Amino acid sequence: MGRPMRVLMCGSDIGHVQGGMVAVAQNYLQYDGWKKAEITYLATHTEGSRGRKAFFFAGAGLKFVFWILCGRYDLVHLHVSERGSFYRKALLTQLCRRLHVPVVLHHHGAEFEDFYAKMSARQKGYVKRILEAADCNLVLSEFLRDQLLKKAPAAKTIVLHNAVETPAERDYRPTARRIVMLGRQGWRKGSFDLLEAVAAIDKELPEDIKLWMCGDGDVEKIRRRACQLGISGRLTYAGWISGEEKEQCLAETMIHVLPSYREGLPMSILETMGRGIPNISTRIASIPEVIRDGETGFLLNPGDVERLARLLLLLAGDWGLRDRISREGRQVVMEDFSLKKNIAELEEIYERLVTDALGRSPTGADTLCSEKDTPVAVHKDVPPADTSGGAVCDEHTGQQPV
Repeated sequence: MGRPMRVLMCGSDIGHVQGGMVAVAQNYLQYDGWKKAEITYLATHTEGSRGRKAFFFAGAGLKFVFWILCGRYDLVHLHVSERGSFYRKALLTQLCRRLHVPVVLHHHGAEFEDFYAKMSARQKGYVKRILEAADCNLVLSEFLRDQLLKKAPAAKTIVLHNAVETPAERDYRPTARRIVMLGRQGWRKGSFDLLEAVAAIDKELPEDIKLWMCGDGDVEKIRRRACQLGISGRLTYAGWISGEEKEQCLAETMIHVLPSYREGLPMSILETMGRGIPNISTRIASIPEVIRDGETGFLLNPGDVERLARLLLLLAGDWGLRDRISREGRQVVMEDFSLKKNIAELEEIYERLVTDALGRSPTGADTLCSEKDTPVAVHKDVPPADTSGGAVCDEHTGQQPV
């Protein structure tokens, strides 16, 4: 193909939705090193009532259908999680298959297992058909790949870890005195376990060490529980932070903690480790593929408040240990979870799928994914494209072209 591949990427409204899946999409759109693909982003979901979400999706869906029918894109990349997200992207996947456009499902749902477990046999059959219909399912780890293949043995899968851009220099300060938790606060993320752990060591923890909880969720419940535990004086609830406010917070962060019960591959862990901030998290999902216990961070079982408390005291009282974990954790992210590496792999996936769809490859997607699928053809009567590559945002996102 003599021009950049034209990719339509769909996900949540970056201007109004928070979370790890949005952070992944935003990283892709802001990256200026695309070489083989030109990305257009179409928001298909926003926050609000069910009616607002349905209306928003309907409008985006009409635009999606028009663009695909006009042959404007060589491939569609759908960011998907659980519940409504899955059903919305299932409809788009079926449409792409009918119109012979290669489609990638990029899975992010930390609660997909719970969502799937409550389904009827018929609903599970529908999930299987959708997963196996996609030209490729991108998953965040080998663990999640195995989970997906249990549901859809013929699904074509590739592991593509989440990734972040790391600062040119490590910025971890020995004077930092904040224990920080980034993300949506609540039971699933282990927020209440963190409160219990801090309360357990409150008398031993230096008074100048503060707990910062950043994100939305069960805010009032967290404040009430902190008050009951007698640690309100240590707690700062900052809400969602971004830009300069986030930079200032992370510059003062001593330890990042994410004691979750359900996860995929948390962007908050990659982002903080990439800066050199030591992490404490749980031994679930994809997290052990990033944090090696005692080497690049510390792990515990979900709900193990006692170990969490001990680890907080250990790290808070030992600058040498924090410095070592800081360096080794950052190195892992730089080597294995860099955005540059991720996008190079993603462009290779795009290229092979598009080439196979055009019928130009004798090996096709079977050399790329776990199972072979019948080759399909994409529309060829498309207008000339800008050959510079890069990303273009749809007006739904409120973002400018990057």
